[in-house]
Amino acid sequence: MNTKILSKTALASIITASILFTACGDKATSEAKVIEEKATEKIAMPKKEDIEKEIAKQKETEKTVYTKHASIVSKVFKDVAKVSPDGKQMILVFGTNTDPYSDRLKADIEASADLQKRLQEDFSSYYFRAHENLRHKQFHEGELMDVDTKTMIAVYGIEATPTIIFTDANGKAVVVVPGYIPTKQFLVTMDFMAEGKWKGKDRKNGEVYEALRDFYIANKIEVIKKKAE
Repeated sequence: MNTKILSKTALASIITASILFTACGDKATSEAKVIEEKATEKIAMPKKEDIEKEIAKQKETEKTVYTKHASIVSKVFKDVAKVSPDGKQMILVFGTNTDPYSDRLKADIEASADLQKRLQEDFSSYYFRAHENLRHKQFHEGELMDVDTKTMIAVYGIEATPTIIFTDANGKAVVVVPGYIPTKQFLVTMDFMAEGKWKGKDRKNGEVYEALRDFYIANKIEVIKKKAE
């Protein structure tokens, strides 16, 4: 059997290299620890209680902006479990708690005694939370039908909130306002309905809205002028 014996010089070289590599490894490990410690110092994780406080603050902000005037709904509008004219024209309002314009409309109603009185006394008025899919008994062609909020939204073609629908005493839509309207315009639209200015006009071909536009102008409400053909 052949046995190779390392010379003293070769053995010394191997031992020296081993020591050098070991020293380099220790140095690298030490430097890595220093870098890790510095990174930990720079990136301070937020405390659990601070995160909870921030979430609570955001929720409170949303509550202040969008649900501040929520109580006016139950005060002025009728229960949507049953949606019926009850011998009056109807006003159906579709809004949400995540829409500032719905909140603004509620604020207007809360600030106007005239709006509140007329919504309660002159019309059968209902407010639907479009973000909630509730069950309703809706008056349709002399009968009460089972529908849900989503179905009503689809039937009326609602694409924005708030949307305000004015109906005749049979529950048929006459005027559909897709968006917020200020207090004076709301009251004048009520007058338009109450005075029957819409009667004999076709809503589908725009006659009702032409009559409403003229009524607005007569009552000093600024409207966008129709472009000349």
